[in-house]
Amino acid sequence: MTIRETPGQLTAVVADFPVASLHYLVLNSQQWVLEQLFVRPQQPVDLAQELIERFSQLATTAQVTVKVLDPYAKRYFSQHPAPDLLAAHQLPVTGPAAVQPVALTQHPTEEE
Repeated sequence: MTIRETPGQLTAVVADFPVASLHYLVLNSQQWVLEQLFVRPQQPVDLAQELIERFSQLATTAQVTVKVLDPYAKRYFSQHPAPDLLAAHQLPVTGPAAVQPVALTQHPTEEE
């Protein structure tokens, strides 16, 4: 497996086939957002961990703090604390204060 690095994305590739990816946003020169992590079904979970570890290395080298939105990455950092990397005031993954998905429903229009 190799990790391809492009601005805002890390992609794990096996035999020239993408099997996992991590997407992040560069907010400014001081802060990044780890937005989403994807791993294809039937792939080992450690692919996600490798992408998070590589992302952490890049963020540390860039001397930025990171906000984490992806639930899997949040769990990873709860088990592998990185106080110098993570920005304060992270959004919780569980509990009453957790961000809830927005229902994608159509609203009736006046024509209906």
